[in-house]
Amino acid sequence: MIWLLVGYLWLFIHRPFEIWPFLVDLHIERVYMLATLAYWAFGARKTWTRNRVTWGIGLLAGSVILATFLSQYTDFDNVAVQNWFKVLLFYVLVLSSVREERELRILIVAFAVIMGLYELHSLREYACGRGEFRMGVWRMNGVDSSDPNALAASVNYGLAMLLPVLALARRKWHYVALVGAVTLAGLCIFLTGSRSGFLGVVLLAVAGGLLSKYRWYLVMLMVFGTPAVWYSLPERLQNRYLTIVDPSAGPANAQVSADARGIFFMLAVDIWKDNPVCGVGPACFPIVSGTGMQSHTLYGQTISELGTLGAVSLIAMVVCYLLNYLEARRLHRLLPARRDVDFCYRVVAAAGIGVLQLLFFGLAGHNLFRSTWLWYGAFAALALRFLKDHYYHYLQGMHETPAADAARHLESILAEASTV
Repeated sequence: MIWLLVGYLWLFIHRPFEIWPFLVDLHIERVYMLATLAYWAFGARKTWTRNRVTWGIGLLAGSVILATFLSQYTDFDNVAVQNWFKVLLFYVLVLSSVREERELRILIVAFAVIMGLYELHSLREYACGRGEFRMGVWRMNGVDSSDPNALAASVNYGLAMLLPVLALARRKWHYVALVGAVTLAGLCIFLTGSRSGFLGVVLLAVAGGLLSKYRWYLVMLMVFGTPAVWYSLPERLQNRYLTIVDPSAGPANAQVSADARGIFFMLAVDIWKDNPVCGVGPACFPIVSGTGMQSHTLYGQTISELGTLGAVSLIAMVVCYLLNYLEARRLHRLLPARRDVDFCYRVVAAAGIGVLQLLFFGLAGHNLFRSTWLWYGAFAALALRFLKDHYYHYLQGMHETPAADAARHLESILAEASTV
């Protein structure tokens, strides 16, 4: 079952049916999911991993259903709704079929490898001339239908899951591969020309450097490496990123794009005032606002499309992620240092970092229905379960130790008596 889940990850991330048009009519993603569901129903050994984040996700699912049902602008044929519930189905499959820590390791490493292949393919296409001209800059986009900003966000989210993969590294080529993955991700983000993506990778690098025990080496690497990276970028991309602090460095439409997000948020507030409980329905902001465009903010998207119920659901989900991390950190401190324990803790920590990234990118993007919310929730839930198992076995071993020592002491006394 685990390899079927890995195959689904590849289909969802790399999306070959968006790359090669002849695959569109075959609907291979639907056929694959139906085959996976059939095997899960009749052939897979099932379990269920209970975790608090499921309640947060369930509350969000309820708000999506209610907002869609009550909306006068959409129904359940809405593509955004259908795609989100497909991801929710994957969440259920993961929590009900992954039974061993080995399977979680396969899933995490496969996710990192698939992201690397996706980035490498996108970079190759960019080198061959594929991209788009926006805001006065030729920008890299995803090999699928992802625009530059969406690609930069996806790569940023993927970087977080390299943290647990690092705990599994044992050989030199593992570390070389990880350095290559980070370098590839950084290059892709810079070439997208996404200002939020650029800030995201900078903040991630600074936070990672300060929290690492090798912080001074990493700080020195950033100090000397940043100028080399900066001057290797084309002048137009440099000017694009300079608009973060100096709007005059780029075209006027770059500043208009930034200002529009504030205007759209105020429109979202007005929509929420008219529909305070459940909003106007998923992906309906473009219709109700009259702009024909998405809200471009997570917070405007949530309150306008799902209302107060959606906002409460989002807060509840974030709190559940935080509680998972606090519990994992406590268990990690109580357990002896071991590679498997460290891996599980890092998965939960990486999921927490992913949520912080989602909240940060939500300042400039409508990412409420991103798969990352659900995928990282499933990864964290499984990792915390296995971390609890490690702690249980650790306590069991401690309780058995005195009895074992007493038994060995009794055997030595009897041995001495028999010799006498």
